[in-house]
Amino acid sequence: MPIRSLPSLKTSPSRQSGVSLIELLIGIAIGLLVVVAAIGSLVYTRTSSTAVGDSSRLQQDASTAFRVLGHHIRQGGARRIVAAPLGNTNVEFNSAYGGFGTNPNTGSTLVLQGTDGAANAPDTLQMSYDTDPVVQSVDCLGAASLVANNVQNTFSVVNNELQCLGSGSATAFALLQGVEDFQVWYGFRTGDNLQYQTATTISAAAPAPWDQVETVQVCLRLAGELTNNPGAAVTGCNGENIANDGRIRRVLFRVFNIRNQGL
Repeated sequence: MPIRSLPSLKTSPSRQSGVSLIELLIGIAIGLLVVVAAIGSLVYTRTSSTAVGDSSRLQQDASTAFRVLGHHIRQGGARRIVAAPLGNTNVEFNSAYGGFGTNPNTGSTLVLQGTDGAANAPDTLQMSYDTDPVVQSVDCLGAASLVANNVQNTFSVVNNELQCLGSGSATAFALLQGVEDFQVWYGFRTGDNLQYQTATTISAAAPAPWDQVETVQVCLRLAGELTNNPGAAVTGCNGENIANDGRIRRVLFRVFNIRNQGL
């Protein structure tokens, strides 16, 4: 019986295959596109995050400014109650409070006054209220008044800072940075209508009827710190056009009632 030979287990070496130059270049190009897309997405995310952060800061700054302004405007003309003479059942307020003087026509105490900035420059607002020796009254800077029976606060904008000069110090200090404009209007009631006038219009009357102001309207224009934010031109407090310089801006209005006018 013939012996059959076993098949050989030796295999011939297979030919190794690789990639062509064109395939390699295509792979590199795809990789570069992925990297560019990732970098672009990162840049966009950072830009958006920066813009959102700048915008949020402006909103917080505006809330802080209006909270401080509103606190002192609403207190304008506030007087402490003093002990009435024996047998007098009427409520009596501190008559020593002088404010900014009196209106000679009405005899009423002037609890506020202001001035307009020239050519749309920021305005100045002054508010006054009585002191209280029991509950220590403080000015806009948190200092006790150096003037008896009178706390006076002067709000203005200097070098893009909202500043306040209180009656507890001889020096004004910044309350907030990034404030480009501060405009103020004063509300008078004519019949059933409330009309807003500028400080110049009020001061032109003789005597100036500051004691008839019921409300104060405030406009703040705030600008962000960064200059690479996408944005557009905005309209200022007086309707003027503010060119886009890459900074986010907010123009905000608030109205505050003078609760103690006429006390």
